[in-house]
Amino acid sequence: MVLLMLVDGRKGHGDILVKVTAYDEPLSFSEWLFLGKCYLDSEAVYYPIRKGFIGRAMLLNALTEISQGVPFDKVLERYKLKRKGKGLNIRDKRKRVYVDFDMNRGVVLKSTQ
Repeated sequence: MVLLMLVDGRKGHGDILVKVTAYDEPLSFSEWLFLGKCYLDSEAVYYPIRKGFIGRAMLLNALTEISQGVPFDKVLERYKLKRKGKGLNIRDKRKRVYVDFDMNRGVVLKSTQ
């Protein structure tokens, strides 16, 4: 069972954080969408368009860049999300073969097993 706990964020009034406890289970697509909605709502509150910010658009732009193949590290740098000492805690336990394919050049970039 995945537990999503909403708590007040640190940025200010209306900021929302979602704490995830997954008990070694994968997040479902609906859980992932709920996380996205919380992030979008929080960004809209903390960076309102009426005050000259771009609100939700910055998060959507970052996701669009990732979907278009911009390297993840580059997106983190561009949006100032790469922080010293606080990296992502990721363990890759996949056993299948995965292939990265560059559609623009039509070449296999990396193949792992």
